[in-house]
Amino acid sequence: MTNHSADEPLARDDEDPRRIAIVGGGPAGLVAAIALARRGISTTVLERDAHPELAARFNADRSYTIDITGHGLRALRHIDATGHFDARLLPFRGIQYAGRMVEDWPGPGWTGSRGDILRALAAVITDRHKDAVHVEFGCRVTDLDVLTGAVSFTPPGGEPVTREYDLIVGADGAGSLVREAMRRQVPGFRVTKKSLPNYLTMIALDRLSDQLDETYLQALATRPFCVAGAIPGDDESDPPRWFCGIGTRRPLSFSSAAAAKAYLQQHCPRVLDLASDAAVTAFADRTCYHIGQKLTCSRLDGGRAVLLGDAAGPFPPIGQGVNAAMEAAVELDRCIGAARPGAAGLVEGAAAYGAAWKPELDAISWISEKMLFENRLHTLRANLTMRWGINVIGRAKIGELPWSQVREEARRWGPLWW
Repeated sequence: MTNHSADEPLARDDEDPRRIAIVGGGPAGLVAAIALARRGISTTVLERDAHPELAARFNADRSYTIDITGHGLRALRHIDATGHFDARLLPFRGIQYAGRMVEDWPGPGWTGSRGDILRALAAVITDRHKDAVHVEFGCRVTDLDVLTGAVSFTPPGGEPVTREYDLIVGADGAGSLVREAMRRQVPGFRVTKKSLPNYLTMIALDRLSDQLDETYLQALATRPFCVAGAIPGDDESDPPRWFCGIGTRRPLSFSSAAAAKAYLQQHCPRVLDLASDAAVTAFADRTCYHIGQKLTCSRLDGGRAVLLGDAAGPFPPIGQGVNAAMEAAVELDRCIGAARPGAAGLVEGAAAYGAAWKPELDAISWISEKMLFENRLHTLRANLTMRWGINVIGRAKIGELPWSQVREEARRWGPLWW
């Protein structure tokens, strides 16, 4: 992957001169760039952060372990990237609770940090597609016109520049500039926001040696929702690093480390066996983040723009955010591939993607709202339906099973899931 000067002309495939800007170089944006490159379509990725190899792999305040399973696995197979994930992430085999397996994952899967995922995808580009994917790292996008395709941005150390593209792909996260431009500029485009009581505070589990199996996510408590996961060590010879996310329905705050320790002793004492006093002190001072923001767009395309991942609609975490984002990128690639050649075909492909993907995004967002932290009804409902053979979260991980189908299966239980 290379930095490309904004003052140089973009490299073009003579047989396919379509111009695509991808705003945001996260998992969705990089998968889209790779998928399109495999189709012979060049893209420019505008990313505000540094190259993944130069950036921190994780943020100790916010980085929970991400598992890549069914829908994400389908996306990685589509771009032939599974080998790069084997080399850079840990294998994932399921979920354990108190040493017992509560969910077995039979297929290939991985766990790691967001930084690990980005490094693996960046390596795919460097190894195979550096001539087709041009990335402006440290680039600040300042303005967009989604009706004309104009994007204004400032590359690192350069002067502001404006370019026009045939398609703008918004993969720039929950605070998406592309989505906001669509809200202002596209007639009829609406955004609905909903705030749900979901909060998360991280604690490092730095006293681990071999007490937990790093190939599983480890459920340490259910109220609050405590799930620990491992990411690879900094060097190949280093042991995995462990983090535990503590999910609550109200924000946590502590007056002292002693107060935090008392809370953990009462609600999730297993954490104290695995975290040092220094880790508990850091936990007491750590920001508790609201992660219950849900956002729904009336459509996913408009003008010359289209939305992927959290730009299209963030939802409370149920282990499917990155998986859904990467699969959305693959769906966009498929729809572009099925459209007619030329710039008009890109807009047609974006519209076809929006029609196909919005029901899936709405479905996974609906499922996430039924699984909120520390909600007694949600816990009871999940336990009952699992005993009766319906594991909604488990079925949501099956890559071959559309999320819209999972939602309809749940709705057949009537008021229990309405």
